[in-house]
Amino acid sequence: MKNKIILSFLAFMLPLVYVSASADFTHQPDVKDDFIETVIVDFYGEKIPLRFHSDMDIRYSGAVQEQSMVNYYKRLERSSFYVILDELDKYQQAFNLNDWLYYKLMKAAVREFYPVESQTQVELTTWFLLSKKGWNTRLAYSGPNVFVYVFTEDELFEIPMIDDDGKTFVNLTGIGMKKRLRQGIYMLNFTPGPNGAAFSFYLQTLPRFHPNQETRSFTFNFKGQKYQIDIEVDKRIKLLMDDYPIFAENEYLEVPFSETVERSLIPQLRVFLKGKSEAQALEFLVAFTRSSFRYKKDQEYFGDSKPMIAEEVFHYPFSDCEDRSALFYSLVKELLDLPMLIIAYPDHLTIAVAFSPEKGGDVIRFRGRNYYICDPTGPVNSTEIGWIPKEFKNSDFEIIGTYK
Repeated sequence: MKNKIILSFLAFMLPLVYVSASADFTHQPDVKDDFIETVIVDFYGEKIPLRFHSDMDIRYSGAVQEQSMVNYYKRLERSSFYVILDELDKYQQAFNLNDWLYYKLMKAAVREFYPVESQTQVELTTWFLLSKKGWNTRLAYSGPNVFVYVFTEDELFEIPMIDDDGKTFVNLTGIGMKKRLRQGIYMLNFTPGPNGAAFSFYLQTLPRFHPNQETRSFTFNFKGQKYQIDIEVDKRIKLLMDDYPIFAENEYLEVPFSETVERSLIPQLRVFLKGKSEAQALEFLVAFTRSSFRYKKDQEYFGDSKPMIAEEVFHYPFSDCEDRSALFYSLVKELLDLPMLIIAYPDHLTIAVAFSPEKGGDVIRFRGRNYYICDPTGPVNSTEIGWIPKEFKNSDFEIIGTYK
């Protein structure tokens, strides 16, 4: 059968279904230390020792040709590859890594194990290990370049993708590449695990790194009184998100705070909210998100789109409506546990909350509940909630996410 030829392209809007990968390898008894090599990986500032069996030290010297790449895969199958997979699993649990971060650690380890070898060998070995871990993978190539693809059902942006067997595969190798291939690429006529699991990029929780902390202070006014909040932030989380692929907008709002921010921020806010009604508590939280930060659109500050999870707002001097919405959404969920809607207007994101306003408001009726806009972005130095902003009074909107 002839190789399939495919074109690399950017795709958007894939539905979310998360399936954990099930391992396609058998854990073996401990191997004698004489046959173990250890590499040290710098992973977002964590120094992680990872063990390989020496029989994986197989040099790939062939050209980028189908039979050579298949033969290399089969030679690795005869190695003690389970040693490094067991190691990766151990640190996945220790640091609470999702699929994307597991892959990042894996690839960093492979680069260290084959430090003088070609990028081709790194990609082939990574493809092999991803397949043995239990994900549905594909390998593609174009001239001297090799690309690892993995099946996902997540919604992703600005990532090369292909369709095969009715499924969407993302180019892990191509994430972050500045140049886009102009010619077609060939898919290898060899599929290790066609029934493998889907790979997920979404962050249901943040990893548990040893925090690299620093204190950030934020001030704002609420009904004539000045407040200051000092927050311990983890610089490792900023590094992680600077390096993260762009995924579905609503999913950024679902990422909870890190343990560092949770321990620092939430107890202070609980004290400030004590004795306040729901409406007063919401007014206090919008005062915090509207007035503690300076506003600037992503294109103006970053030069490109830069969605943020909630706690990233504390790392940058500027933030926009999407970022403030992520922060406000997390605060309401954590502190008040009220039902919410994520509302997308043309060029604006905001939050509606189900509560009883004390001064009336514009009702958004959804599934038997009344919701009211509590815009986290503006106006600055205002605490008014419950009303749709004037510039969006007659605009259509979309509900892109809900809580409760």
